[in-house]
Amino acid sequence: MQVIDIFKKLCSIAHCSGGSEAMRSHLEAYAHRCDYVVSSDSAGNILCSKEGASVTLQAHYDMVCIGEAPHLELEEEAGWLHAKASTLGADNGMGMAMMLALMEEGHIVDLLFTADEEIGLIGARALQVSLKTPYLLNLDSEEEGVVTIGCAGGVDIEARLPIVRESKEMYTHAVEIGGLPGGHSGVDIDRGIPNAIKELAALLASHGNAALVSIKGGERRNAIAKHATAIVATQESIAIEGAKALGRQRVAVIEDSAALIKMMDGFIHGVRALDETLDIVETSINLAMIESSDDGLRIHLSARSMEKESLEALQEETMAYFSAYGCAVTAEGFYTPWRPEQTPFAQSVLDVTRGEFPEATFGAIHAGLECGIIKEHFPDMQMASIGPNILYPHSTREKVEIASVERVYKSVKKIIEEV
Repeated sequence: MQVIDIFKKLCSIAHCSGGSEAMRSHLEAYAHRCDYVVSSDSAGNILCSKEGASVTLQAHYDMVCIGEAPHLELEEEAGWLHAKASTLGADNGMGMAMMLALMEEGHIVDLLFTADEEIGLIGARALQVSLKTPYLLNLDSEEEGVVTIGCAGGVDIEARLPIVRESKEMYTHAVEIGGLPGGHSGVDIDRGIPNAIKELAALLASHGNAALVSIKGGERRNAIAKHATAIVATQESIAIEGAKALGRQRVAVIEDSAALIKMMDGFIHGVRALDETLDIVETSINLAMIESSDDGLRIHLSARSMEKESLEALQEETMAYFSAYGCAVTAEGFYTPWRPEQTPFAQSVLDVTRGEFPEATFGAIHAGLECGIIKEHFPDMQMASIGPNILYPHSTREKVEIASVERVYKSVKKIIEEV
């Protein structure tokens, strides 16, 4: 299939968030070769245009890199495509591949490739290229047969805690929580996936006399932590479940480690509220990363909500929680939710989609799509989002159903033709 072949080629080009210059060059050259007019802006967004287009298709061209990525070794199994020991980048590489396939076929459509979506929707937030069409179809959804018409907003929160150390001779232990499945901090947050940082904090809290020497956990702000480690010290020689004894030695332990462990153990990670009308998570927060240094501790969190007021309240609550433990807390990258709206364009997308998926429905997603931010730039634009079946994005388990890609691509072509 052409789309899959194009995607496999894209996988050979490094495009991790914050380092996707090679992909940008590839997309621009591809568009020029297919006789599209190319414009770009300082944020790295690329608009490829055809005279007479009525619809703009949109996808981001960066990917979350975990494991062996960006060196991807692709494997097919039982109709699904995945990468060995790494994220696959089907989020949002499959959307890119569909758009490039449309270029090859010469469709009259505008195509917007946005930069650095996975690290704060940076491209969309700084969008400067001018969109001319009345409609936008985002290709960053991950469930076939669902026409997405709304998404969560989000904000990143960072807490910094200064620490004082004391040199002591103590029994030391290396504690590791690993091998957890990981997952997307939005769409997977309600699936019961354990968070390695929380698991580690709970284990340490059960040994109230343990002092911290170091702690590190998590991979990305938008991923559920799958790995966390700590070096701890105790006055007496004790056994800690799963820990490796390192012997008695002089170490620089963190003073008031008990309070630090209590702070991490007591924080409520995960779902905070459900939207029963949409049957999705309304509000959640991901305890994403933690890392100690010689004189400080850094904690990263990612909050999401389908309601702006709830997101603001969660941000305020989280900042107050960590401030109470002496942290300096900052928030950045706040973006408002895309409130669900059944526009005439969305209804047209649903009608076409039902040609391939008779039971297709409207839906919303507890993750950040760029539609809400783009709509702030172009408030009169009507928008919808579709995509193939992609499981476990932002983790080394990420995979995409090959047949689903073909079905969704058929729908995309019909939407362009009929709208």
